[in-house]
Amino acid sequence: MKDEKLEKETLRKLAEKALKELEEAYRRIPDTDNGKAYLFRGKERVRLMLDILKEG
Repeated sequence: MKDEKLEKETLRKLAEKALKELEEAYRRIPDTDNGKAYLFRGKERVRLMLDILKEG
């Protein structure tokens, strides 16, 4: 049980860090770059994973 909680906490921290980095990259990419759409979708996926981890 304790290991499961530690794993979940580790995943939550990694997801928070990934989201922060994606948000920073999203702000830095020019609007004309198609990569911005990929970053936005990735950011939303990480945000969803983080919401799921926080609920459980």
